[in-house]
Amino acid sequence: MPLKNYQSLCAENASQIVSRDKGKPQYHKAINRDKNYVTQYQIDGIVIRDGVRCDFLLINEDKKNAYLIELKGSDLIKAAEQLDRTESVLHNELTVYNIYYRIVANKCVTHDIKSSAYRKYQVRWNRRLVQKTGYIEEQI
Repeated sequence: MPLKNYQSLCAENASQIVSRDKGKPQYHKAINRDKNYVTQYQIDGIVIRDGVRCDFLLINEDKKNAYLIELKGSDLIKAAEQLDRTESVLHNELTVYNIYYRIVANKCVTHDIKSSAYRKYQVRWNRRLVQKTGYIEEQI
């Protein structure tokens, strides 16, 4: 079920859904080849107005998959914390979905990727976490 009281940023059966902050080069592009019912929300400043939160939430309503998306400069640890906190805040709304985590960084610092703080998220989220530099394009 879409987030109550919030308007989706994309058409219900959009074939492509792009999550991008104005003026920033990094983006997440979801390809909806099957024309499933999808919704997209800007979390940062709209759904969650203060505190730690990620940038976007993308939901494939038909497949029951939710993607928490953080577009970041280079701080992967902070990005993971933002995804984690958003999931906690929206826990009741997301209980019926398989949750996936996406971090699109402008650049990655090697010591962040190998740090124990970031590694704990990699272990906990396993294959549900995808982190790339520049952009992520994926079928949802």
